[in-house]
Amino acid sequence: MITVNEFADVLEGDNILLVGGKQSINKEIAYLTSMELTEKTSRMKEKGFVMTTFHAFKDVDQIISHLEWMQEIGISAIGFHTAALKTIPREVIDYSNTHSFPLFEIPQEVPYYSIHEKYNQLVNKKENEQASKIHRLNEKLMEIVLLEKDLNSIVKVIGEYINNVVCVLDPYFDLIAYWKTKEQTRDEIKHLINLIINQHKENVLKVRFTNRETNITVKRDSPSDQNFKVAPLFSKMNFLGYLIICQNGTANKFSEEVIKNGIRALSLAAYNKNTLLHYQKSKDTEMLESIFQGEADDKNLSDFYMDLKKVRCIFQVQSSTPETLQSKLQMLSESLIENETNSRLWIYNRKIVGVIDSILERERVATILTDYPGIRIGVSAIDKVNHCSKIKAMYDQSSMGLLHGHLHDVQLVFWDEMGIEKIAYNLQSHHLFQNFDEELLGPLIAYDLEKNASLTETLYTYLKHFFNLQKSSGELFVHPNTVKYRLQKITELMHVDIQNPSHYSMLIMAFSIYRFKQKADRFQ
Repeated sequence: MITVNEFADVLEGDNILLVGGKQSINKEIAYLTSMELTEKTSRMKEKGFVMTTFHAFKDVDQIISHLEWMQEIGISAIGFHTAALKTIPREVIDYSNTHSFPLFEIPQEVPYYSIHEKYNQLVNKKENEQASKIHRLNEKLMEIVLLEKDLNSIVKVIGEYINNVVCVLDPYFDLIAYWKTKEQTRDEIKHLINLIINQHKENVLKVRFTNRETNITVKRDSPSDQNFKVAPLFSKMNFLGYLIICQNGTANKFSEEVIKNGIRALSLAAYNKNTLLHYQKSKDTEMLESIFQGEADDKNLSDFYMDLKKVRCIFQVQSSTPETLQSKLQMLSESLIENETNSRLWIYNRKIVGVIDSILERERVATILTDYPGIRIGVSAIDKVNHCSKIKAMYDQSSMGLLHGHLHDVQLVFWDEMGIEKIAYNLQSHHLFQNFDEELLGPLIAYDLEKNASLTETLYTYLKHFFNLQKSSGELFVHPNTVKYRLQKITELMHVDIQNPSHYSMLIMAFSIYRFKQKADRFQ
């Protein structure tokens, strides 16, 4: 950008002096042109330096009128050439000073082309200086990457050059680095990010999935809206986050070059950080898997990069189409993971396993399941982790929840919401209770096989409905008297008083184990 003041310093060497309007010496000059006719042509654009002799103008009033028009359209300065009028009229100088309209006096012997040369030389000098500055900035950015400094160091270089807000968000829209002007506060930056996400979440996400920059306008409480560039940060195939830059007053080719180099540096730095994080996360998942397999005794919470003390639950996801697990992993990661530092989500044993530091809310997960009917989710108890054995227990709880969902055709099962089944599923693995169901229900099962009867189903239905004859007969599609007859036969075969609370509990437990054995093998 060439200012009136900078151009005045150059022209002074040829005795071309700024004789009026010195209050506006910081105006930008974007081009030079000449004008000799009185017409108000549309080729005149803002930020111009107009050279003229005014020889075609009949009087000073017409000159002043033309100056007013040029100032209205945004002309930055006038070069009054004295080839026709040997001196600049006092009224013109007065207008220039009164209206802060820079006015240069060009001696009659100075040709226009020499002024063009001076301007071009100044432009080239400025561009060379800027190019050199950009080169130094780029070297500084690469040095920051090589020294493995944090992302704020890179963001600071970009922000100080363009003198505007620069922010970096992670894939989950969390603010991880930013640069602000001295007048702004951190809370104002956070508020700004919230406005961007609330007003343009879809546009921001599109940047990620199309790998293309976009421009957005954010409506503020202040009188004027703000324009932002949103750029994706990628390294190879890994998405690392978003770069958000306020563009009000920063759009020029040099700032664009700084931003481009900044994106490259941020991507490299984030990739280096991501590579280290990926290694740490891989070690965490490897140790978690060994705990799931029963190797918790030789592990300590301090062995992990993540803070296991902040973990609140473990969930598992099984899909009817295992080949789509990877896409579902991405979906769940975006929907359920609030803090990637203290949560892990990965595929293990053909299931998605989530070890997370937040509490899964039924309504939130149920909403996700409406869009993905082919998956089941088992969720552990909500607990605090004080030893690695707790991780093993929570994993087993989520496994049981998943199994329960299969047995009862339910998509979402929380361990805390399960009934007596949480005992029955584990009881049958104990050597004293391996045949517990057969010991109690054996006579009924044998009778049904021999007579092709339904005593086992009748007893289960009757117990399930708490001895309600009408509900039981309705579910079995038989007359209540038929249920009564079957119950008499059941009493004869089992010699058990089903009205006894203790016997009732044992029978419910036996049926839970029996149904588990019938269906479990298909889901192991």
